[in-house]
Amino acid sequence: MSSKLITVFGATGAQGSSVVRSLTANTSKAFTLRGITRNPSSDSAQALSSSGVEVVKADGWDKESLVAAFQGSWGVFANTNSDDAVFENPDEKRTELDLGKIVVDAAVEAGVEVFVYSGMASARDSTNGKLPVQAFEDKHDIGKYAVSKGVFKSVAIVSPGWYFENFLVPDMSAVFGGFPHIPSEDGTLVFRSPKWGGKEDVPFIAISDDYGDIVHGVFLAPEKWNGKLIQGVSDIQSLDKATGGFEQVTGKKSRFEEIKWQDLDTFGVRALETVKLMFGFCQESGGRYFGVETEASTAAELKKAAAEAQGKTGKQTELFSIVEFFKREFAGK
Repeated sequence: MSSKLITVFGATGAQGSSVVRSLTANTSKAFTLRGITRNPSSDSAQALSSSGVEVVKADGWDKESLVAAFQGSWGVFANTNSDDAVFENPDEKRTELDLGKIVVDAAVEAGVEVFVYSGMASARDSTNGKLPVQAFEDKHDIGKYAVSKGVFKSVAIVSPGWYFENFLVPDMSAVFGGFPHIPSEDGTLVFRSPKWGGKEDVPFIAISDDYGDIVHGVFLAPEKWNGKLIQGVSDIQSLDKATGGFEQVTGKKSRFEEIKWQDLDTFGVRALETVKLMFGFCQESGGRYFGVETEASTAAELKKAAAEAQGKTGKQTELFSIVEFFKREFAGK
């Protein structure tokens, strides 16, 4: 049986590269990978090419270039970037929703059968209109638009939670009290953040270790996941328990301090404004980041399917925990 071509829009980003790594590790060689980039000469694009992935140049705002890039593809994974520099321009009239519609329309024109999108639940719907969040609304509407076309054999939304990898970025730690990089005056690492809301079930996701496998699992049985929003979750923990887990595996004194979501300092950064509003909508919705109660069983099922398709067994087929991540990245450092 010939392999199926999957094209990844956003192949050099954190999500896209995770998807590419997972799919190329499939031992049955069920899939052939093509990656779309605006700059094929970049280091990340060159790394993709050297791993055997076909790299093509296309621009998300240029439908014709996308149609050509999607040509012959059985499946597409797409992630649009809410924080793209183009949206930082106050005079820019185009939106992420506009971009997403171009991507969807190009996939339709190219005859793509399976469309997997990194979308979101609607914060507006989850809060009965009280706290819309533009990035969430746009991503939600892009997913709806793909479904509305009525031509794909399967449309699945794989919605990522809170990245484990955010903890690796020192600039992000400054937003949250310094944890886990900048100690306070008494030497304690303070995680200063709004609470999540509801049962404090924060949906953490290991983008590098798990997200690509979850998407891989969807491509293994796309009809099963048609029309569904899949929670991209590796581990469900409260923020204070995650902080305690960090202290346990690193030996570094740490504590969680709650602040009001309205008091989160965004330093005038547009992306952080989205984070601030995210806390507001999560609290207002009772912690329903995905529009429903948070669960990891679906992600675990998809992870296992992908890992087994890669020839893995045992622990390697399980989702990564936040404590395991902290131990790997911070213990002894």
